[in-house]
Amino acid sequence: MAPARLKHFASLWTLLHYPNGSESEEWSLDRKLGTIKEAGFDGFQWFAQPEFAEASSRHGLAFLGGCDANAANHVQRLEDFAPLKPERINIQLGDHSMEPAEAAALWIRMNDVADDLGLILDLETHRGTCTETPEKTWRIAEIYEQKRSMPIRLTFDFSHFATVKHLVPPYAERLLERPDLLQASRQIHLRPFNGHHCEIPATNPDGGMTEWAKHWFDLLEAAFHCWLQEEANQGVTLWACPEFGAMSSGYWLPSFPDPWEDATFVKQESDRLWQSMIS
Repeated sequence: MAPARLKHFASLWTLLHYPNGSESEEWSLDRKLGTIKEAGFDGFQWFAQPEFAEASSRHGLAFLGGCDANAANHVQRLEDFAPLKPERINIQLGDHSMEPAEAAALWIRMNDVADDLGLILDLETHRGTCTETPEKTWRIAEIYEQKRSMPIRLTFDFSHFATVKHLVPPYAERLLERPDLLQASRQIHLRPFNGHHCEIPATNPDGGMTEWAKHWFDLLEAAFHCWLQEEANQGVTLWACPEFGAMSSGYWLPSFPDPWEDATFVKQESDRLWQSMIS
């Protein structure tokens, strides 16, 4: 059987108001997608916009959807994506007050709608949503599996769990406590963090890796190893997003490196790590 594949996609969030944080000087979509392709990414992610179907085809890039959703708007959200035929859709579901039972029921309804539309969904672990803590996320996963007799598909963004729990390195023991859910995942977000900040610089001014990021790469190595240990993942694609906040996002600070350059650095280093593990 063919080995598992790691494919990288870029978030257009990283290139929002790029290159200097100014909306008036922001790059065009074509320039952004051309830059993403030139950097070796396999795809890009953003909200549903009609022009993405043609633009992704023209640039030879996969399109992956991403949005928030709740009980009132989830059907419309998915119907907006359907004509674009995304590879997968990453969902930030509900808010912090949503209980696991309510979240699981809504997630089941969303997946039923997605099945009818030919869409594939992944539930992101994220602050301010129903998955804001590991405990709530694991409970949602348990209810979902009980009801649907299949594992839930999560998009792990470990940065949110790390900051909610104020973790210190090494991170793997706490963040990989449910290896079965990681192994069932098909999307992962790649952003260096520490226990107080969801985003930290990946590179020093000289272009080398920061000491903080080295702890995060130790976690990534453990996560890749865990995912690859699952025999059923042979021949499967794991979609990875080196994700850094835009200059106008609040995640990025003026003292940080260029967010796109850090994203391409994480892309290159994570690909190198993956290749070393499957060769």
